[in-house]
Amino acid sequence: MTEKQDLRVRRTNAQIEKAFFSLLKEKGFKAMTVQDISKQARIGRSTFYSHYYDKYDLLEKLVANYTAVFRRIVDQRFSIHTPEIGSNTVKVLILALTDYRDILLQLFDIHTETADLERNFKQILRGTAHEYFQQVELPDKTQLPLGYLSDLYASNVMLFLLWQLRNGKNDAVIQFGDRLQEFVLNP
Repeated sequence: MTEKQDLRVRRTNAQIEKAFFSLLKEKGFKAMTVQDISKQARIGRSTFYSHYYDKYDLLEKLVANYTAVFRRIVDQRFSIHTPEIGSNTVKVLILALTDYRDILLQLFDIHTETADLERNFKQILRGTAHEYFQQVELPDKTQLPLGYLSDLYASNVMLFLLWQLRNGKNDAVIQFGDRLQEFVLNP
């Protein structure tokens, strides 16, 4: 019985998420209501409320989900401890996130106090770079502040990532991004 119930819950969540992203394109987050989501998902409002507190709760859970996906990708990339860690970082991120392109672009445009995917991605990149720079003692070698190096890395990767997702894959931009990351990670 629980497996059947779990399947229904997953199916309902998928319907709600599909409706949310469809309405996001059509109306935008601010104009969208729980009634709109429920109608588009073909469920009752009470069913929506049994899964989410409100549209902000739904947004927070979606942002948390895609933040976790990004964290796994970044952690996997930085688990490779070689001097060439900067090589292909931008390319790896772009390739890994391509499947989520449309969803990510929609979520990147929403900025609330409790749900901001772009801010989360940047924090992950900043924190990961910070740890890496400490491990390799980069600030001691360059005389540059650790916070500056971490912010520079995170800002550059986010710029390349957003540009590639919005404009499509461009090998020249990816190669330039990777060369720039190599310089930041190994000046």
